[in-house]
Amino acid sequence: MKKILMITTGGTIGSSIERGVISARKGSCLALSLYLERYGGAEIEAVSAMDILSEELTTGHWERLLTFIGGLDLNGYDGLIITHGSDTLSYTSAFLGLCLCGLEIPVVITAADRVPDDPESNAAENIRAAVLVIEGFRRGVFTVYKNPKDTFCSVYLATRVCEADRVSGSFSSFDGAPFAKISDGRLVEEDFSLSREEIETHTCPVSLPKAPLIKGSILMVHPYPSEDHSSIVLKKNTKAVLYITYHSSSASTQGKSSALTLLKRCRKKDIPFFLCSFGSTSLIYKSSDTLIKNGALPLRHISKEAAYAKLILSLITGESDTFSFMNKEIFCEFI
Repeated sequence: MKKILMITTGGTIGSSIERGVISARKGSCLALSLYLERYGGAEIEAVSAMDILSEELTTGHWERLLTFIGGLDLNGYDGLIITHGSDTLSYTSAFLGLCLCGLEIPVVITAADRVPDDPESNAAENIRAAVLVIEGFRRGVFTVYKNPKDTFCSVYLATRVCEADRVSGSFSSFDGAPFAKISDGRLVEEDFSLSREEIETHTCPVSLPKAPLIKGSILMVHPYPSEDHSSIVLKKNTKAVLYITYHSSSASTQGKSSALTLLKRCRKKDIPFFLCSFGSTSLIYKSSDTLIKNGALPLRHISKEAAYAKLILSLITGESDTFSFMNKEIFCEFI
């Protein structure tokens, strides 16, 4: 029987409803109790790192979570489950995928669509899926979730899971498909670019301080037609701008309020301006070419969540060459 440590952080999976309002319940382990009642088959110890709804998540919470995990004695455990809220699940997954991939045990992050005591909640099923992933892997960082209407739980690489859509609440993978599924109580691998063995060894861990401190902030910009980039404030502690391009890796360069004007402002302040992201094709649009020739830094095909998390990680490690760091693979973040 596997011995597993479960770290709770709040979210819907750790919440209850009172007078029509969902609130995080301090140290709630109801989801775990329901899992043990329905499935069992694992020895799971639960500890609470924090109790927040994930829409309230800040990078300061990431500091706290890393410090909390770093202070644990993981000897004797076969795996780690981290429960989280679904709203920012993809961001924390990417961050933990980059930070915890060096652990010698598998780490699985999961959430729930409804409070655990709702009969329709996927909380217990998601914990069961997390346990099965731990049983099937020696190491690696994954995110599991049963999307609405699916009869299975999807298993994602933590650095590739993307934010859930607003209509169905379904998560997806940046490369188009989850790594594996949990179906009928079994781990079933999909047709994926990396094998299970490659994922377990395809890692370049980053050395983290015992008390991680994020020195500065990252500004993420999502463009839309006629956006006035001149209204964007570059603060003193802004260490980099992550510009999420349109799907063709393009952005506006015409006019006084274009992305190009923001880029030029960043260059005057010596703030790196990253474009997220570019695929494998050698062809680019004129707008992209213009931005790059004016100093924009193109990132390889990487999700916005992983790019943001990686820039935050660079603030913790104090990278002197952020561009080189961003293009060095840590844990399967590039496709």
